Amino acid sequence: MSNMQELDPAVAPAWFDWAQSHPGRSRFVEVGGRRLHYLEWGAAADGAPVLLLVHGMRGHAHWWDGIAPFFCEGYRVVALDLSGMGDSDPRPQYPNDYGALDIVDLIERAALGPVIGIGHSYGGSRLLRACADRPDLFKRLVVLDSFLLLPDVDIPIDNASTTGKRFYPDLASALGRYRLMPPQPDPVAAVLANIARHSLREEDAGWCWKFDPNLPRGVEQEDLAVEMLPRVQRPVDVVYGECSAVVSRTAANQAVALLPKGRGPYGLPGTYHHMMIDQPLAVIAMLRGLLAGGMEHE
Repeated sequence: MSNMQELDPAVAPAWFDWAQSHPGRSRFVEVGGRRLHYLEWGAAADGAPVLLLVHGMRGHAHWWDGIAPFFCEGYRVVALDLSGMGDSDPRPQYPNDYGALDIVDLIERAALGPVIGIGHSYGGSRLLRACADRPDLFKRLVVLDSFLLLPDVDIPIDNASTTGKRFYPDLASALGRYRLMPPQPDPVAAVLANIARHSLREEDAGWCWKFDPNLPRGVEQEDLAVEMLPRVQRPVDVVYGECSAVVSRTAANQAVALLPKGRGPYGLPGTYHHMMIDQPLAVIAMLRGLLAGGMEHE
């Protein structure tokens, strides 16, 4: 975003105020001396099915703050911070499958599985890889505007800086530099402000972004879709934003065709790539419909 006015959460919609009054509980699991952070909503011991939510590249679990509380009645909801993002520890190196490994590690260490996985952008492609490798840990997946390395697809440009941490003297200065990649119009200001605030931490040198500047660029670690998708042996609903600059209807159709149990694709009208920011209520309604309509797969 280009200025602080667009990040002003002064007038939050009533539904988002309600969601904020039901915050996720912060939890950690340890894997190989590193901590993976996640948020949890709903009861952990009532036998409810688990919804595992996975954010996009350089994102964090709080991207789901406006979505997750609306699923607490029927599900135990868990949102992961991938390694080097949010409040999870960085890795010394990032293998190509690190995101999928994080997902598998969390499911196993927190005894969550088998789960229903919902992933946005990079989180969706990492869920697909994890499910291809470990189908026993999953019931089904929903992927939201997830770029996949398909034949003849246009690869999104990743302009993120990898030159080290950048510090800002105060929170307001840092928030003023928050940008969505790719950019898009018409955010719900309160949702965007909440995501921006949780993207930052204060250190001795000032305020900085939480993500590890040594993270590889997301597109550098994508599996070839023609090799990965046929290995996904669980039902997958493919959702895309009809205004997205990342996933076209053609690409979404190709993904469904490659998935043995693919469904859709389902386009959200007037919706851009970061759909939890510009059309969160449409995302909630879409997910409710897909989850209810797919109960026979579980």
